[in-house]
Amino acid sequence: MKKNLIYLSSFLLIGLVLMSFNNHSRTTYLNNQDNHFKNLKVLPKNISKDSLMGLMEGYNKALGVKCSYCHIKDKASDSIMQKEIARHMIHFTNELNAKEFAPIGKNYKNAVECATCHRGSTKPMSDTKAFMNGRKNKKK
Repeated sequence: MKKNLIYLSSFLLIGLVLMSFNNHSRTTYLNNQDNHFKNLKVLPKNISKDSLMGLMEGYNKALGVKCSYCHIKDKASDSIMQKEIARHMIHFTNELNAKEFAPIGKNYKNAVECATCHRGSTKPMSDTKAFMNGRKNKKK
């Protein structure tokens, strides 16, 4: 019984320590207390913390990744290539929506988003190729 209590206490202590690291890493996005973020090159400089976190969570779901896919502990760092690729894809998506879909009507101004192609994968074309190969095999 005493042994189980020690294990439970250790487990809870480790959980608390790990949770404290997660909360600290979310605050490293901020340059100071008034929502000025470091190193924003594509997203609006005056974006709110809630909006930025919502976007990042959306990217996580759309690509099926965690924050560490594009970021290290210093969230402003550009040391991971995926971050630059993400910037390019944000620009590409915004341009595609503005040129091709917004002219159709305001309901279509954000018709294309990351999940449109990625669907939870970092490599969307691999899923498309597999689907197309499956269709070719069924026709034979």
